[in-house]
Amino acid sequence: MQNVVDKEVSETSREILMNRIAGEIILSDSPGTVMKKWRQLFELNQSELARQMGVSSSVLSDYENNRRKSPGAGFIKKFVSALIDADIQRGGLHVKRFSILHRDLSVAVLDMCEFRNPRSIREIVEALDGILLVGKEWDNELIYGYTVIDSLSAIKNLEALDFLYLFGKNPDRVMIFTKVSRGRSPMVAVRLYPIKPKMIVIHGPRIPEEVDTFALELAELEGVSFCLSLLKSPEEIVERLRKIV
Repeated sequence: MQNVVDKEVSETSREILMNRIAGEIILSDSPGTVMKKWRQLFELNQSELARQMGVSSSVLSDYENNRRKSPGAGFIKKFVSALIDADIQRGGLHVKRFSILHRDLSVAVLDMCEFRNPRSIREIVEALDGILLVGKEWDNELIYGYTVIDSLSAIKNLEALDFLYLFGKNPDRVMIFTKVSRGRSPMVAVRLYPIKPKMIVIHGPRIPEEVDTFALELAELEGVSFCLSLLKSPEEIVERLRKIV
């Protein structure tokens, strides 16, 4: 049965669905309520899901009724994986239904990929003809993937939770924002979300002096490397990144 479901629902679609559910839990003021909602949408009782997770029903009940502190990342991952796995074992009806509903982010995402081997921040800066404005002391930190975003299209078309999907398989990635005027908006977005990329690159300003100083302050505050790319076009950015994948 699982092979049949795998053919009907791609691995990418399942990952997007898992990120969607996890993101909604993380961003909620009442994560237990959101967990309960998704369990009920998948038509699982507490005992079934708890057994799939390998925890007691009372633990799951405590979280769903907000009697425990907000669940950690490990518990949320286990919860979401158990939802998906339990549904697939029963034919995957809900996985297929909710996967179909995931949003297409291609309107704003120019390219998105995971590196076969992690690249250092220094390598990313060199590949993008960049100037590292914040985080020179972190230039040996490793980056596991990248997302190139059309900033104007993202502002017009993406919703709040969509930002979480831009992280791909690993948040230790570089987010490249093109068509940027001064760079404040990307850092404000990073400031507001609980998951942070390791590195931000902006494309638009032609010299460091054109970059918003508040954006640099936010990058320092969040511990995020901040780089200005001097390449001529977004297309060249994508081409350079694909060469080091």
